Amino acid sequence: MMTRFISIQIAIEMVKNGIILAISGNMEMSPMALIRELIRAGRHDLSVICVGAAAINADLLIGAGVARSLEFSQVSLGEFGFAPHFRRRFEDGSLSGCEHACPSLASAVQAGAMGIPFIPVRGLIGTDYMRIRPDFHIMSNPYDEQEQITIVPAIRPDIALFHAYLADTEGNVIAHPSQNNRILAQASRQTIVSVEEIVSPEELRRAEGSIIPSAFITAIVHTPYGAYPTSCPGRYEIDSEHVRTYVEASRSEAGFAEYVKRYIFDPHHHDDDRNAVSLREVRR
Repeated sequence: MMTRFISIQIAIEMVKNGIILAISGNMEMSPMALIRELIRAGRHDLSVICVGAAAINADLLIGAGVARSLEFSQVSLGEFGFAPHFRRRFEDGSLSGCEHACPSLASAVQAGAMGIPFIPVRGLIGTDYMRIRPDFHIMSNPYDEQEQITIVPAIRPDIALFHAYLADTEGNVIAHPSQNNRILAQASRQTIVSVEEIVSPEELRRAEGSIIPSAFITAIVHTPYGAYPTSCPGRYEIDSEHVRTYVEASRSEAGFAEYVKRYIFDPHHHDDDRNAVSLREVRR
Protein backbone atom coordinates (compact mmCIF):
# COMPACT_ATOMS: atom_id res chain seq x y z
CA MET A 1 0.00 0.00 0.00
CA MET A 2 1.39 3.39 -0.96
CA THR A 3 1.91 6.03 1.69
CA ARG A 4 -1.07 8.32 1.99
CA PHE A 5 -1.48 11.75 3.55
CA ILE A 6 -4.94 11.54 5.09
CA SER A 7 -7.13 13.18 7.70
CA ILE A 8 -7.03 12.03 11.29
CA GLN A 9 -10.60 10.76 11.04
CA ILE A 10 -9.86 8.58 8.02
CA ALA A 11 -6.67 7.32 9.67
CA ILE A 12 -8.55 6.15 12.74
CA GLU A 13 -11.13 4.39 10.58
CA MET A 14 -8.31 1.94 9.85
CA VAL A 15 -8.23 0.95 13.53
CA LYS A 16 -10.94 -1.66 14.06
CA ASN A 17 -12.29 -2.89 17.38
CA GLY A 18 -10.50 -5.93 18.78
CA ILE A 19 -7.15 -5.48 17.01
CA ILE A 20 -3.62 -5.47 18.44
CA LEU A 21 -2.56 -1.82 18.62
CA ALA A 22 0.98 -0.67 19.44
CA ILE A 23 1.81 2.83 20.67
CA SER A 24 5.12 4.50 21.43
CA GLY A 25 6.03 7.59 23.42
CA ASN A 26 5.84 8.50 27.09
CA MET A 27 5.81 12.00 28.59
CA GLU A 28 7.36 13.08 25.31
CA MET A 29 6.43 12.27 21.72
CA SER A 30 3.24 10.36 22.53
CA PRO A 31 0.70 10.21 19.66
CA MET A 32 -1.91 12.02 21.77
CA ALA A 33 -3.95 13.51 18.92
CA LEU A 34 -4.38 10.03 17.41
CA ILE A 35 -5.28 8.61 20.82
CA ARG A 36 -7.91 11.28 21.43
CA GLU A 37 -9.40 10.52 18.02
CA LEU A 38 -9.56 6.82 18.92
CA ILE A 39 -11.64 7.78 21.95
CA ARG A 40 -13.90 10.07 19.94
CA ALA A 41 -14.44 7.27 17.43
CA GLY A 42 -15.59 4.93 20.21
CA ARG A 43 -12.95 2.25 19.68
CA HIS A 44 -12.86 -0.53 22.25
CA ASP A 45 -11.52 -4.02 23.04
CA LEU A 46 -8.02 -3.19 21.79
CA SER A 47 -5.02 -5.22 22.91
CA VAL A 48 -2.56 -2.37 23.48
CA ILE A 49 1.19 -2.87 23.32
CA CYS A 50 3.31 -0.11 24.84
CA VAL A 51 6.65 -0.02 23.04
CA GLY A 52 9.03 1.50 25.56
CA ALA A 53 8.07 2.99 28.92
CA ALA A 54 4.54 4.33 28.51
CA ALA A 55 2.79 7.14 30.34
CA ILE A 56 -0.34 9.24 29.86
CA ASN A 57 -0.77 7.74 26.37
CA ALA A 58 -1.56 4.28 27.75
CA ASP A 59 -3.31 5.59 30.86
CA LEU A 60 -5.79 7.62 28.81
CA LEU A 61 -6.63 4.59 26.64
CA ILE A 62 -7.25 2.56 29.78
CA GLY A 63 -9.37 5.20 31.48
CA ALA A 64 -11.50 5.77 28.39
CA GLY A 65 -12.26 2.06 28.02
CA VAL A 66 -10.38 1.63 24.75
CA ALA A 67 -7.87 -0.94 26.03
CA ARG A 68 -8.97 -4.51 26.77
CA SER A 69 -5.46 -5.61 27.76
CA LEU A 70 -2.00 -4.12 28.05
CA GLU A 71 1.47 -5.45 27.20
CA PHE A 72 4.08 -3.21 28.78
CA SER A 73 7.39 -2.81 30.56
CA GLN A 74 6.49 0.30 32.57
CA VAL A 75 3.60 2.76 32.81
CA SER A 76 4.22 5.89 34.88
CA LEU A 77 3.62 9.62 34.72
CA GLY A 78 7.16 10.29 35.93
CA GLU A 79 7.36 13.35 38.18
CA PHE A 80 3.53 13.50 38.19
CA GLY A 81 3.26 10.15 39.98
CA PHE A 82 1.51 6.89 39.26
CA ALA A 83 -0.59 6.41 36.13
CA PRO A 84 -3.98 6.51 37.91
CA HIS A 85 -6.15 4.39 35.59
CA PHE A 86 -3.40 1.84 34.97
CA ARG A 87 -2.92 1.35 38.71
CA ARG A 88 -6.63 1.27 39.54
CA ARG A 89 -7.59 -1.22 36.83
CA PHE A 90 -4.80 -3.64 37.68
CA GLU A 91 -5.57 -3.42 41.38
CA ASP A 92 -9.26 -4.20 40.85
CA GLY A 93 -8.54 -6.87 38.21
CA SER A 94 -10.59 -5.25 35.45
CA LEU A 95 -7.62 -5.01 33.05
CA SER A 96 -5.46 -7.94 32.00
CA GLY A 97 -1.82 -7.44 31.22
CA CYS A 98 1.46 -8.99 30.14
CA GLU A 99 4.50 -7.47 31.82
CA HIS A 100 7.91 -7.37 30.15
CA ALA A 101 11.42 -6.47 31.14
CA CYS A 102 12.65 -3.68 28.89
CA PRO A 103 15.07 -6.00 27.01
CA SER A 104 12.39 -8.64 26.38
CA LEU A 105 9.93 -6.09 25.02
CA ALA A 106 12.49 -4.48 22.70
CA SER A 107 13.67 -7.90 21.54
CA ALA A 108 10.12 -9.11 20.88
CA VAL A 109 9.47 -6.11 18.63
CA GLN A 110 12.79 -6.75 16.89
CA ALA A 111 11.70 -10.33 16.24
CA GLY A 112 8.48 -9.04 14.73
CA ALA A 113 10.47 -6.73 12.47
CA MET A 114 12.69 -9.65 11.42
CA GLY A 115 9.73 -11.89 10.65
CA ILE A 116 10.80 -14.63 13.07
CA PRO A 117 8.45 -16.27 15.63
CA PHE A 118 10.60 -15.83 18.74
CA ILE A 119 13.93 -14.48 19.91
CA PRO A 120 16.43 -15.38 22.68
CA VAL A 121 16.81 -12.91 25.54
CA ARG A 122 19.42 -13.05 28.31
CA GLY A 123 18.88 -12.05 31.92
CA LEU A 124 15.40 -13.49 32.52
CA ILE A 125 16.21 -16.90 34.02
CA GLY A 126 15.80 -16.82 37.78
CA THR A 127 13.47 -13.80 37.74
CA ASP A 128 9.73 -13.65 38.39
CA TYR A 129 9.14 -12.97 34.70
CA MET A 130 9.47 -16.71 34.18
CA ARG A 131 6.62 -17.21 36.66
CA ILE A 132 4.22 -14.53 35.41
CA ARG A 133 4.90 -15.08 31.70
CA PRO A 134 4.06 -18.71 30.79
CA ASP A 135 4.77 -17.83 27.15
CA PHE A 136 8.46 -17.26 28.00
CA HIS A 137 10.33 -20.57 27.60
CA ILE A 138 13.79 -21.85 28.40
CA MET A 139 15.78 -23.80 25.83
CA SER A 140 19.32 -25.04 25.42
CA ASN A 141 21.61 -23.01 23.25
CA PRO A 142 21.98 -25.25 20.16
CA TYR A 143 25.60 -24.10 19.84
CA ASP A 144 26.42 -24.68 23.51
CA GLU A 145 24.06 -27.13 25.18
CA GLN A 146 25.48 -26.31 28.60
CA GLU A 147 23.89 -22.87 28.33
CA GLN A 148 20.20 -22.27 28.98
CA ILE A 149 18.51 -19.22 27.52
CA THR A 150 15.01 -17.72 27.53
CA ILE A 151 13.05 -17.25 24.33
CA VAL A 152 10.17 -14.78 24.06
CA PRO A 153 7.47 -14.62 21.36
CA ALA A 154 7.64 -12.01 18.61
CA ILE A 155 5.39 -8.96 18.75
CA ARG A 156 3.59 -8.25 15.48
CA PRO A 157 0.97 -5.51 15.96
CA ASP A 158 -1.91 -5.06 13.56
CA ILE A 159 -1.43 -1.28 13.65
CA ALA A 160 1.19 0.99 15.22
CA LEU A 161 0.66 4.63 16.17
CA PHE A 162 3.46 7.09 16.85
CA HIS A 163 4.22 10.79 16.62
CA ALA A 164 7.16 12.13 14.63
CA TYR A 165 8.82 15.41 13.79
CA LEU A 166 8.68 15.51 10.01
CA ALA A 167 7.42 13.76 6.91
CA ASP A 168 8.50 14.63 3.42
CA THR A 169 6.23 14.73 0.40
CA GLU A 170 7.41 11.24 -0.57
CA GLY A 171 6.22 9.75 2.73
CA ASN A 172 9.54 9.33 4.55
CA VAL A 173 9.52 10.27 8.24
CA ILE A 174 11.95 11.67 10.81
CA ALA A 175 11.20 10.44 14.35
CA HIS A 176 12.78 10.87 17.77
CA PRO A 177 16.14 9.03 17.81
CA SER A 178 15.72 7.46 21.26
CA GLN A 179 12.44 5.69 20.44
CA ASN A 180 12.29 2.44 18.49
CA ASN A 181 9.78 3.68 15.94
CA ARG A 182 11.62 2.37 12.89
CA ILE A 183 11.66 -1.17 14.27
CA LEU A 184 8.05 -0.77 15.40
CA ALA A 185 7.00 0.29 11.90
CA GLN A 186 8.80 -2.71 10.40
CA ALA A 187 7.16 -5.09 12.90
CA SER A 188 3.61 -3.80 12.35
CA ARG A 189 1.23 -4.75 9.58
CA GLN A 190 0.18 -1.10 9.21
CA THR A 191 1.62 2.11 10.63
CA ILE A 192 -0.10 5.46 11.19
CA VAL A 193 2.13 8.43 11.96
CA SER A 194 1.17 11.91 13.08
CA VAL A 195 3.77 14.56 12.21
CA GLU A 196 4.46 18.13 13.19
CA GLU A 197 5.41 19.30 9.73
CA ILE A 198 5.54 18.20 6.09
CA VAL A 199 8.67 19.24 4.22
CA SER A 200 10.47 18.58 0.95
CA PRO A 201 12.71 15.52 0.54
CA GLU A 202 15.72 17.86 0.52
CA GLU A 203 14.74 19.35 3.89
CA LEU A 204 14.14 15.90 5.38
CA ARG A 205 17.62 14.74 4.38
CA ARG A 206 19.10 17.67 6.33
CA ALA A 207 17.03 16.98 9.46
CA GLU A 208 18.34 15.20 12.54
CA GLY A 209 16.61 12.15 13.98
CA SER A 210 15.73 8.59 13.07
CA ILE A 211 14.64 8.25 9.46
CA ILE A 212 11.87 5.79 8.66
CA PRO A 213 11.48 5.02 4.94
CA SER A 214 8.06 5.38 3.35
CA ALA A 215 7.99 1.62 2.65
CA PHE A 216 7.19 1.06 6.35
CA ILE A 217 4.55 3.81 6.65
CA THR A 218 0.90 3.26 5.78
CA ALA A 219 -0.62 6.65 6.56
CA ILE A 220 0.58 10.09 7.62
CA VAL A 221 -1.53 12.68 9.40
CA HIS A 222 -0.29 16.28 9.47
CA THR A 223 -0.91 17.14 13.13
CA PRO A 224 0.95 20.13 14.60
CA TYR A 225 1.12 19.77 18.39
CA GLY A 226 0.07 16.15 17.94
CA ALA A 227 2.03 15.08 21.04
CA TYR A 228 0.31 17.59 23.35
CA PRO A 229 0.16 17.63 26.37
CA THR A 230 3.38 15.57 26.26
CA SER A 231 6.41 17.32 24.88
CA CYS A 232 7.96 17.38 21.44
CA PRO A 233 11.64 18.04 22.21
CA GLY A 234 12.98 21.05 20.38
CA ARG A 235 9.48 22.32 19.56
CA TYR A 236 7.35 22.50 22.70
CA GLU A 237 7.54 21.44 26.32
CA ILE A 238 5.22 19.25 28.33
CA ASP A 239 2.18 21.14 29.62
CA SER A 240 2.62 20.39 33.31
CA GLU A 241 -0.53 22.26 34.28
CA HIS A 242 -2.64 20.15 31.96
CA VAL A 243 -1.09 16.90 33.19
CA ARG A 244 -1.87 17.91 36.78
CA THR A 245 -5.45 18.63 35.69
CA TYR A 246 -5.59 15.13 34.19
CA VAL A 247 -4.24 13.48 37.34
CA GLU A 248 -6.67 15.35 39.58
CA ALA A 249 -9.63 14.56 37.31
CA SER A 250 -8.65 10.89 37.24
CA ARG A 251 -9.10 10.53 41.00
CA SER A 252 -12.78 9.75 40.42
CA GLU A 253 -14.94 8.32 37.64
CA ALA A 254 -17.08 11.48 37.62
CA GLY A 255 -14.04 13.74 37.43
CA PHE A 256 -12.53 11.75 34.58
CA ALA A 257 -15.83 11.71 32.68
CA GLU A 258 -15.87 15.50 32.90
CA TYR A 259 -12.25 15.64 31.70
CA VAL A 260 -13.05 13.49 28.67
CA LYS A 261 -16.14 15.55 27.88
CA ARG A 262 -14.27 18.83 28.09
CA TYR A 263 -10.89 18.02 26.58
CA ILE A 264 -11.75 15.32 24.06
CA PHE A 265 -15.36 15.75 22.96
CA ASP A 266 -15.88 19.50 23.38
CA PRO A 267 -15.32 21.00 19.88
CA HIS A 268 -13.84 24.14 21.46
CA HIS A 269 -10.97 22.09 22.87
CA HIS A 270 -10.28 19.10 20.66
CA ASP A 271 -8.00 19.05 17.64
CA ASP A 272 -9.14 18.10 14.12
CA ASP A 273 -8.35 18.86 10.48
CA ARG A 274 -9.81 22.34 10.67
CA ASN A 275 -7.95 23.24 13.82
CA ALA A 276 -4.72 21.24 13.93
CA VAL A 277 -3.39 22.76 17.14
CA SER A 278 -3.43 21.78 20.78
CA LEU A 279 -6.37 21.21 23.08
CA ARG A 280 -5.77 24.69 24.43
CA GLU A 281 -3.21 27.41 23.85
CA VAL A 282 0.19 25.72 23.79
CA ARG A 283 3.16 27.46 25.28
CA ARG A 284 6.35 26.85 23.35
